[in-house]
Amino acid sequence: WLDEEQENVLTLAADFLQSGKLVAAICGATLGLVDKGLLNNRPHTSNAPFFLSSMSENYSGQAYYRDDLAVSDNNLITASSAGSLLWAKYIIEKLDLYSATTIEAWYRYFSTGDPQYYGQLLASLSE
Repeated sequence: WLDEEQENVLTLAADFLQSGKLVAAICGATLGLVDKGLLNNRPHTSNAPFFLSSMSENYSGQAYYRDDLAVSDNNLITASSAGSLLWAKYIIEKLDLYSATTIEAWYRYFSTGDPQYYGQLLASLSE
């Protein structure tokens, strides 16, 4: 994410954030956003705060770092590598793809493996 070949996608992400479009970054992708200064003034997360500060001299957003698996802040969603499921949930919610009932059943099923939530998920899709 710090290589020059990522420049186009990171410029696009900056443009998207400025225009209110959704940007979602997980794991190392958060480092690319940090290096562009895009996380210096809004709530975010990543693998660890030291990961961001040790890899980029452009990071000054430590006060906005949240020690959570995933963080959703308006049109920005960030996650640690361990937060992929919650990150996906936040993206699905922002895109308004399914009802809140379906999303919650999906999340509970995949986060717990409990078959009751699978039943709730299927039932919610037929509603």
